[in-house]
Amino acid sequence: MKQFVFLSIFVIVALTSIQVSLAQDALSPKVEREVSIKQRDVPQPAKDWLVDTFEDIKRPNWYKEFNEIGYSYEAKFKLKNHFYSVKFDSLGIILDVEIELKLSELSEELQLALKDYFTANYETYQINKIQIQYTGLPDDLEDFFDEDEKEGITTRYEIEYRGKVDSNKDEIWEALFTEKGKFIQKRVIKVSSTDNLIF
Repeated sequence: MKQFVFLSIFVIVALTSIQVSLAQDALSPKVEREVSIKQRDVPQPAKDWLVDTFEDIKRPNWYKEFNEIGYSYEAKFKLKNHFYSVKFDSLGIILDVEIELKLSELSEELQLALKDYFTANYETYQINKIQIQYTGLPDDLEDFFDEDEKEGITTRYEIEYRGKVDSNKDEIWEALFTEKGKFIQKRVIKVSSTDNLIF
């Protein structure tokens, strides 16, 4: 009887571990919808942080982004030949800053790490968009962009790509990688015909 109970517990723990591992590898699908909004509809803290941090931008485009857990605000603009996406929560507190990059702008080490991941996990793949992502406390992020102060800043890479596994139909994915190119997580992107496709 004791052996049966022990075996049952072992099986439950093993199955739980597998489920947690799968959850970390592939999250639930990404379903988002963006709606263009006026600057007057954006929370004041978001507008203030953006002006303090990026003094050179003229008129950013503002969006309200709806997803499966709520909504956020996003400012998009071009600065120094790069497209920026700055995301804020529903109260206007900064969440992250993403800057679109070309593959050739990444270090050779990072390019090789990404190539190793994609070739090992997909029959075919095509990278559509690469963004370097910066997260941290509001003051730390402001100091980073104003003074290049890296303390308190987490750097990751968000990559949107089309991937095909085991001769199945290819899907559009969004994956997150560390600064060194180590895979963190991924999720399928569900694209709606009404989505705004903006850089």
